[in-house]
Amino acid sequence: MLAIKIAMLFTGIGSSFHIYKKDTLKVFSVFNKILHGQKINGIEPSKDGLNMFIYGGKHFTIVKRLNGQFESIDICLGSTVCDDWLHSGTWLSDTEVGLLSAHNVVQIWDVSGRPILRSETIGRDNSILYSGLLLPLLDDVLVLSGTVSSQIIISRCKKEQPLHYLLGHKGVIFSISCCLKKKIIVTTSDDRSVRIWSVYNSIENYAKSQYWDDANVTCLHELYGHSARVMRSCISEKYIVSVGEDGCICYWDYNGTLLKRLSNHQNAPIWSVSIDKDHLVTGGGDGSIILHPLTAITSFSETETVKISEGNPKKIFFTARRNAVILKESGNLIYYNIFEKEEIEFDLKHDNTYILISLSLCKQIIAVADICGNLTIFIENCKGTPTMTSIISTKLPIDKILSMDWAGNRHLVICSGSGDIYVIASKDNEVEIISKHLLPDCKERWLTAVALNIDNMLVVGDRCGNIHFYTKEELNPFKTLNKVHGRYGPTSIRIKSNEVITTGRDSTLKCFSLLLNNGVYNIKLTSTKDVGFPWVEKCIGHDDLFCGFHEQLFIITNVRNYAKLIEVSCGGGHRSWDVVRYINYLNFKCDEMIKFMYLKNSDINIMTFKLNKIVSKNIIKGTHTKEINCLKCYIPKIDNSIVLFISGGEDTTLRISTSSKEVNFQDEVILKHLSSVKTFKTFPINTNKLLVVSGGGRAQICIKTINLSKDGDKIIIKVEEFVDFLVKGTDKERKGDKTWRNCTIDFDPETRIMDLEIVEIDKNIFNIYTGCSDAFIRIFQFKYEEESFKQLGQVKYHKTCILKTHCIKYFDQTILITCSTIGEICFWDVTDPNTSSEMENFLVLTSNKSGINCIATRIISEHKVIIATGGDDNAIHIQLLDIQNKDFKTAKITQSWSSDQFHSSQITGILIIDDFFISTSIDQRITVFKTIDENNDLKFVAQKMTDIADVQGMDFIQRSEYSATVCVYGKGLEVLSVPLLGRY
Repeated sequence: MLAIKIAMLFTGIGSSFHIYKKDTLKVFSVFNKILHGQKINGIEPSKDGLNMFIYGGKHFTIVKRLNGQFESIDICLGSTVCDDWLHSGTWLSDTEVGLLSAHNVVQIWDVSGRPILRSETIGRDNSILYSGLLLPLLDDVLVLSGTVSSQIIISRCKKEQPLHYLLGHKGVIFSISCCLKKKIIVTTSDDRSVRIWSVYNSIENYAKSQYWDDANVTCLHELYGHSARVMRSCISEKYIVSVGEDGCICYWDYNGTLLKRLSNHQNAPIWSVSIDKDHLVTGGGDGSIILHPLTAITSFSETETVKISEGNPKKIFFTARRNAVILKESGNLIYYNIFEKEEIEFDLKHDNTYILISLSLCKQIIAVADICGNLTIFIENCKGTPTMTSIISTKLPIDKILSMDWAGNRHLVICSGSGDIYVIASKDNEVEIISKHLLPDCKERWLTAVALNIDNMLVVGDRCGNIHFYTKEELNPFKTLNKVHGRYGPTSIRIKSNEVITTGRDSTLKCFSLLLNNGVYNIKLTSTKDVGFPWVEKCIGHDDLFCGFHEQLFIITNVRNYAKLIEVSCGGGHRSWDVVRYINYLNFKCDEMIKFMYLKNSDINIMTFKLNKIVSKNIIKGTHTKEINCLKCYIPKIDNSIVLFISGGEDTTLRISTSSKEVNFQDEVILKHLSSVKTFKTFPINTNKLLVVSGGGRAQICIKTINLSKDGDKIIIKVEEFVDFLVKGTDKERKGDKTWRNCTIDFDPETRIMDLEIVEIDKNIFNIYTGCSDAFIRIFQFKYEEESFKQLGQVKYHKTCILKTHCIKYFDQTILITCSTIGEICFWDVTDPNTSSEMENFLVLTSNKSGINCIATRIISEHKVIIATGGDDNAIHIQLLDIQNKDFKTAKITQSWSSDQFHSSQITGILIIDDFFISTSIDQRITVFKTIDENNDLKFVAQKMTDIADVQGMDFIQRSEYSATVCVYGKGLEVLSVPLLGRY
C-alpha cells in the first residue's frame, strides 16, 4: 500500500511501515512488523497529519507521531484484531475510524485510547466484497461496496436499504475510487475495464446524506486500455490513473481519452498506486516502488517538421551539433541547420544512385560512398556558424561496395560484393587501407555492424546472424559465433574495455567477455538481457538506455529497471531515422535531452524529450516478477560487508544481486533460461570464482562461473557461460529429418530438472547428478579447464518425480540422497565416479507421507548423522542414523522424531545450525527447535512470521551468539534474524 503526503511517501511493505523522503528518495524511517504477520493494505493519514491509520488482513493500528516528527512514532497499543478481512478504512474524526470488512460490515472504532468498538452495521446485501470505500459525511458514513457479483452497492450506515446499485461490469470489482469535488466514481474490474460514473444532484452539498439519497448515478465512460485485469485506480485534479496485472499504467482525462500508456515493473502486476499534484507512485509484483512525474503526460515532447527546399529526403542523420545531414533521392547531400532553418546543398557527382552514408561515433565525420567506389568524406566544424566541409574525395579500388560502417571515429569498414572487408583510415587528404579480411560465405554477404578495439581487433556481424572476430594480420576470422541474434545479424556492436556488447532483432542485448591470454583471445558469452521489444537497435549514450522498434512503435527503454521511457508511433524501423542523447545547458542548469528524427510521408519529423520530465525513479529496485524457486546467499571473501544473492525463479531468470548497508538490494546480472529455473547449486573454484550449475524446465542445464573483483568500494561481477544443454534436445533435434507421420511419440516431452548436486571428482572436474521429473537420475560430467560437458548415464529407481537431491561427504565416502513425491529417501554411494551409470541405492527410508520438499543433514560424530526432512504432509521428520566402521552403507535408524503441530501447510525449507533446527512453510511461519539432552529430544524454541507469500525455501546467511540470520524466499525474499534463545 502507498500514500503520498506532505513531501513524504508512506509505504506498507509486508507488515512493516516505511517512510521515504520524496525529494531524495531516501528511506527516512522504518518500523518493522507493526501488523504482526498481516500485510498492510491501507494507510490513511489524519487531517492534521499527526496520526496514521494503518490496516491490513484482519488487523489495524494507529501510529502517532511524537513531537510532530516522523523519526519517532508511538505504536505501544499494538495492533487490534478484527473478526473479518478489512477492505477499506478512513478517519471519521480525530478520535474515530471506520472499517469495511469483506462481508459488507462497517465497524466504527474509538481510537482516542485503546481501540473500542462503538458500532457495527451489517449491510443488507451480505455479499462477499472484493473491494470497498468508506467516505465520511456530515451526518453519516457512505459505503461503496465492490462485490463478487459484478455490481457496486452504494449505501449509508444509518439507512437500512441500499441507495444505488451500479451495474455494467462483467467481472469482480477490484477497486473503487471517488472524488467528491469532481462528483465522480471510478471503478475497475477483472473484465479489464475502467468505468467512470457521474454523480448528479441539484443539491450542491455532497457531504450531506440527502445528496446521495436523491443522486442520479450514471456511467459516463467505459474505458479499455489494459490487456489484463485492472487492479487499482486513483484520481487527481487533472487525471484518472489505472494500473493492472499487465504491468501498465494508463493515464486518462475526464473525457475518457487515453493520454498515455506506459509499462513498468518488468511487466509484473501493479498492486498499489497513489497520486498527488506532481507525482504518481506505484508498487508492483517485482517488489519495486517507482515514482513517476506527472509532467510525462503534459510535457511529453516538442515536435517540429523540417521541409527541404527541393526534392525528397532519402536518409537522415543527426550531426555532432544536432543539425541534420539529409541525403536526397537525387543523390545530393544537404546540411540542414535546424535552429536557423538554413540548408547547404552539396553536389556529390557520384556515378550511381545507390549511395551509402555513415556517420562516425562522434557524429562529426560523414562518409558518403556509391556502389562503384567513389568516396567523399565531410567534417562538421566545431565552432562558429555550423557548416560542413568536404575533406576527402577519392575513388577506391573496390568493386561493388555493399556496406560501409564507421568503427569509432577514425576507421571506416567497407565490405564488397565478393565478401572482402577493408579497414581504411585517412592519411593527409587521401585514404589508406589498414587491413583486409574475408567474410565467410553466406546468403547476403555484407556487414550489419562493426567495431574495432585498441589492439586493432575487428568485430563484424553479417546478414546471417553470425559475429566474426579478426586480428589485423589475419585474412580469415579466428573466431565465429553462429546465430547470435537469430538470422538477421546484430544491429550494433560495441567494445567497452574487455567486453563486447551486441544488440539484435531478437529482443536481446548480449555481452561477451574478451580476454587476451598469451596472445590468444578468449571470448565467452557472459550475459543475455531481454530488452522487452523485438527490434533492439543500439545503445544511446551510456549503458542504460537502448532504443529499437516494436512494430510501428519506436521505443527507448532503460535496461536497468526495464522501464519504457518513450514510445513514438513513427511507422516502424524500416524507414530512415536517427536519435541523439545530449546535455542542454541553459540558465546555469543542465538538462538531459533526447532528440528523435524520422522520415514519414517524405516529411522529416523531429521530437525533443526532456528526460527529467519523463523518467521515472526507483525508490526500491525490483527483482523477480514471479515466485523464486531457489536461492543461495554468499558472502564474498573480498568484501564481507556485502551479501551476494543468487536466485532462480518462475520468471525464467537466474539473477545475481547484492545488498549491503550502504547499497539497497539490487540486481547486478540477469541470466535467461528457456523455462522456469527450478534449482541451482554452487561450487567455489577459487576465492573469487564460483561455479554455478542451474536446471529447470525443458530439461535444461546451464553452467556458468561468477567472477568477483573489486573496483574501489564497488564489487564487480562478471559471468562466463560455458554450457547451455537440453537433455532431450530442441524440438527440431527430436524430430530430425522425419515427417510428422514417422515421428515417434515422447510420452514425457516436458521433463524438468527438479534438483541437482555437484561433486568434484578431481581438480576442476565435476560430476553433476540431476533429479528429474520423469524419476531418472541423470549423471553428467563437466571439465572446467577443457570446457567439455557430456552425459555419463542415467539411473532409475524411483517410480515418481524426484523432488530433492542432497550430498553428504562422510570421511572418504560421497553419498547422494534423493527424495521423491511419495516420501521415499534413497541413499546412493557415488564415491567411485567411474561407476556412476551403474550405481545402486543401498538404503531406502520412508519419512513423509507425501512429497519431500526440503532436506538437511549434519554429521554430529563419527557414528551419527542427523537427517531432517519437511514435506507436503505439513510434518517435520528428523531421523538419527547410526553408522559402523565409518562405512555409510551400514547406516541404520536408531531414533526418529516427527511433528505436524507447528506448521499448518507444506514445509518448504529446513536448516540445521549446530544444535538448532529451523523450518519454514507456506504458512509463512519460521519455527526453531533444539536438541536438549543426550537422548536428542527436540523441544520448541521460538516462532516468527515472515511477510513472504508462497514460501519456497530458506537459506542460512550467518549466525551470532543469540540469533541466526536467514533469507526466506518465495514471492519475493526477506532477510530476517531468528532468535535462538527461548523456552527449552
